[in-house]
Amino acid sequence: MKSCTKTLMKRLGIVLALIVSACDRPSERLPQLPVFTHQNDASVARFHDADALAHSDTDAESVGGLAMLYHAYQFHDQGRASYALARELAPDEFRWVYYGAMLDKQAFHYETAEALFLRALELRPDDAELHAELGALYLMWARREGARMQLDKSLALDPLQPVAALGKARLLTLSQDWDGVIALMASLLERHPRLSKAHQYAAAAYGALGDAERQAFHQEEGEYGSAVVSELMNVVHELAVPAILDGDPAPGPELLQTKCARCHNHERIYDHDEDHHWWAATVRRMQREAGWQWLTDHEAASVASYLASRELD
Repeated sequence: MKSCTKTLMKRLGIVLALIVSACDRPSERLPQLPVFTHQNDASVARFHDADALAHSDTDAESVGGLAMLYHAYQFHDQGRASYALARELAPDEFRWVYYGAMLDKQAFHYETAEALFLRALELRPDDAELHAELGALYLMWARREGARMQLDKSLALDPLQPVAALGKARLLTLSQDWDGVIALMASLLERHPRLSKAHQYAAAAYGALGDAERQAFHQEEGEYGSAVVSELMNVVHELAVPAILDGDPAPGPELLQTKCARCHNHERIYDHDEDHHWWAATVRRMQREAGWQWLTDHEAASVASYLASRELD
């Protein structure tokens, strides 16, 4: 009887060990794929391929690649979990720390974003962009002194770092230092002449000083300019572009009226003659700002195809 009991306990121990071992496998900690409601077949296929690769290889590159795809499509919970696993697999790989910080900042997870930016600064202490992004996070968090310190560090490393300069302009605006805003934005606009936020700060400063002509100029320039996007974040955003390069252009004109015209007038929409990829990337930016609920992948593909194929007057 004792022999049977020992044998049973031994077998039970083996089974428990196998269960624990399976639970410890990194692949078992990957998030489940989300329910795809607003994505087209091409987007869904990208996710299934990336998820299969992450489950198969389960190294930092495959898991981090899946996290970047989640990030590109704004699946924040799945992206955070995947970035965290990628950091465990490769603790000193800068990208997974940086991307995790940027995603948490975007999702307003202030404490975790701060911790990740500080870790990224341990890896790259003289990175002007990191100090700028941490300063911008502190501004969002209403921690002005922390913001001021990080923004000043960034500008000491790069006097025209755009995120830092815009953050500094925000602080100068709050203190109503209009001359300081104008001087800083004038220098920034020499490097980035289409930077929307810089024109907006300049317009506010000129308006406060009573210069209506310059205020109007910068208001107009700021309405249809560009934003600041780092090279690393461009890599993330580009992941979502190929999925909307093949769409039916027929619904495009109506979608322009019901979707795009809420933010852009006809002059803005029709004043560009660009290739298909440029339009797809631009439409993806609209999705990031307005949400996939507002503009689905099918609709985005139609808009991009129409804009790339239409004949300009």
